[in-house]
Amino acid sequence: MASNKSDPDSLVIQSYLAGDKGSFNELVSRYERYIYNLTYRMTGNATDAADLTQEIFIHLYKKLVSFRGDAAFSTWLYRLATNYCKDWFRKESRRVPILEIDEAVLSDGGAGPSQLYEQKELQELVQSAILALPEDQRIAIILRDLRGYNYEDIANITDVPVGTVKSRLARARLKLAEKLAPTMERHGKINV
Repeated sequence: MASNKSDPDSLVIQSYLAGDKGSFNELVSRYERYIYNLTYRMTGNATDAADLTQEIFIHLYKKLVSFRGDAAFSTWLYRLATNYCKDWFRKESRRVPILEIDEAVLSDGGAGPSQLYEQKELQELVQSAILALPEDQRIAIILRDLRGYNYEDIANITDVPVGTVKSRLARARLKLAEKLAPTMERHGKINV
């Protein structure tokens, strides 16, 4: 593994590769929530997301020796996770599931019951719209707009050129805007 001084996970990975199997738990602690959120956004189902998250970390445990350090560990892990999700959908011939909202994804921030209900309703609509996107656009939206990855990192994760990432995002955002505009207008969130 090439040593990447700017990657905060480099020392933990080196320790794991040197035989300290307990250091793997540090990686799980750092990334479990992120991977769960990714799989939840991909599947729309908390149970499937939890199962996939566990499977991805089992897969990571076996594959970590192949991490070369060419990119940040987080980028490599997200690529591994998105590919695992794609395979999961293909292998089981799964279709877009019925939406299930994970209460842990919502944050109440001291809001009252009516505000929480509205927030949950909007969350369901947005999640449903994201799940309706084609897989490549859904992954791009999740990684850019929900996880905050830059275009180059998304290109590395999805193994496509940056221009393709940008066009997928543009198409996905247009589809989401079309689908969500009436709802957002009704809730007074945008003016059309």
